[in-house]
Amino acid sequence: MNNKITLAMLICGISAAAASGMASAATPDLDAPTIAVKYDPAALESYDGARQLYARLAIAAVEVCPSYDNPHWISHQVQVCRDRAIENAVAKVHNPRLAAVYLSSSKRG
Repeated sequence: MNNKITLAMLICGISAAAASGMASAATPDLDAPTIAVKYDPAALESYDGARQLYARLAIAAVEVCPSYDNPHWISHQVQVCRDRAIENAVAKVHNPRLAAVYLSSSKRG
């Protein structure tokens, strides 16, 4: 997906989760369990706060999309699950700084 389109989708995403201060780390369409990641919306006023929340979302994605076969090798399905979990959580938070952190992190692979 084009990064500009992704950023536009993230900016136009759901803002209800940000108001409640929670983000889901898994997606219902993947039938994965979900984890609520609580955060202070005021923390997202800084780039460091956005990076910290992104790191917590990535950790939560590992928890909801575990790799049981080999912890040193992640299957394509597990990686897709984690990527979608993070993408959906970032969209639900609906914060431009967090979206920027997500885009810069996803470019690195």
